[in-house]
Amino acid sequence: MGGIIKTSLEVMKEDGSIVGKIKGIQEHNENISEATAGKEVAVAIDGPTVGRQIKEGEILYIDVPEKHAKIVEQELFEAMKIEDKEALMAYMEIRRRGNPFWGK
Repeated sequence: MGGIIKTSLEVMKEDGSIVGKIKGIQEHNENISEATAGKEVAVAIDGPTVGRQIKEGEILYIDVPEKHAKIVEQELFEAMKIEDKEALMAYMEIRRRGNPFWGK
């Protein structure tokens, strides 16, 4: 997957349900404000319990506002890295299951 995670952003499961908000991110026991794809980090999420609402290793997505997703898809998509494009398309596919016109 691709993209960037930051503190205070909401996290969504593959079924489209919001499970919580990122409280903190750590890399090598140091607090960081964001992490990019490929980094191995620890993420504290306010809300879910691992093993109950989410499973270890489960793919989670940042909840991107519809307006932002539309701008990224229409204006910035060509300049994005392939893994970021794939992550965005997977996210939009999830969102469009419930509303085919989401982000259009």
